[in-house]
Amino acid sequence: MSRRARSTSTAAFAAVSALVLTGCSVTAPEAFEEERLGCLVSAPAGFDDHSAGALTLEETELARGAGVFSGTSSQRVSGGSTTSAALDRMHRHDCALTTVIGPGGADELVDFAAAHPDDLFLGVSSGTDDLPKNVLSMDFDLVPPAFIAGYTAATASETGKVGVVVSHGFPQSARIADAFDAGVDLYNKEKDEDQPTAESYRPSGGSASATGSPRAIDDTRGAGEEYFERSFDDDVDVLVPFGSAAAMGVVTSADEKRIDLTTATEDPEGGEERPSLPKIVWYGTAGGFSKTIVATVEPNVRRGVRTMFPDWPQSKNPDEVAPAPKTGPEEIGGFRVADRHYRGTLDNGGVRIVAEDGFLSRVSDAGRGITDLRERIKSGEIDPEKG
Repeated sequence: MSRRARSTSTAAFAAVSALVLTGCSVTAPEAFEEERLGCLVSAPAGFDDHSAGALTLEETELARGAGVFSGTSSQRVSGGSTTSAALDRMHRHDCALTTVIGPGGADELVDFAAAHPDDLFLGVSSGTDDLPKNVLSMDFDLVPPAFIAGYTAATASETGKVGVVVSHGFPQSARIADAFDAGVDLYNKEKDEDQPTAESYRPSGGSASATGSPRAIDDTRGAGEEYFERSFDDDVDVLVPFGSAAAMGVVTSADEKRIDLTTATEDPEGGEERPSLPKIVWYGTAGGFSKTIVATVEPNVRRGVRTMFPDWPQSKNPDEVAPAPKTGPEEIGGFRVADRHYRGTLDNGGVRIVAEDGFLSRVSDAGRGITDLRERIKSGEIDPEKG
């Protein structure tokens, strides 16, 4: 909680809750003796990204329901300048904890937090290490899952072409692409002789990437849609997108293409063979929202916040139970904090990759293959960055 003075009257809190912010929403189910807002600033895809944004909002609302916060305020932003404006609005509302999701506003978060040392902030998937003392962080090591995603994509492909794409600024982007390639390479080494060789797709032509990488694109829906169309036209049938709005553009286009292909009228003359249906390995929540998703790399935001904050609503689910802190929690901004910097990994349960049910029905050993790769990585038999 901020050290600045707070009103303790119910009427004052009601007045704050009634304020209307552009792009913001504030909810309070009941009056609290002391206002204690949990505020969130999203990545470009907003809080309906089926990924870190949606998961973090869900956890904040859960904490509000348990009394950790008296209300929540959230705003979607498109980039750095809008992040600064959102942080300024959140500051005027005297937020107890302000969370910024995604790398797009990481620099603005650092600058704003440094200028407001009495406020408490949390960066989720920001990819930034050099943080002011009043900024907590939650990040996820996606290199091992990207390796498994490459192997899984190769297993699922019917055309033999698979691809990975990351949005500009996404943490570990170059290492994610290299690990994906290493996973594809391992698949080619271990596949049966009668199975086709898989190829990691690198687009040619089109607009040059600002980073010089053909597999890095702007974090916009339009860029994701364009990338999908180019790759699908080049016979890529499995894509692994990492990002926010760009990833949503990819999966939306894949859904539309799948619908077009499955509802098209059969050619009575027996024309050209239809292309394979598009498939996605998704970074985010389970793929029930899209029939194109064959596997998911899931960041365990719930385990992260429960590891960091002992007073967060806990769970009996062993995958979500936070480990006991090695030292006593410290008091920071009105919160008990057990871990200032949480990094989710395959080893600590902070990240997992699973095959979706529909995919399992078509490739029966996919789930076992993912489990086997995970254990081989944990044991040190496989280096995800080398294969």
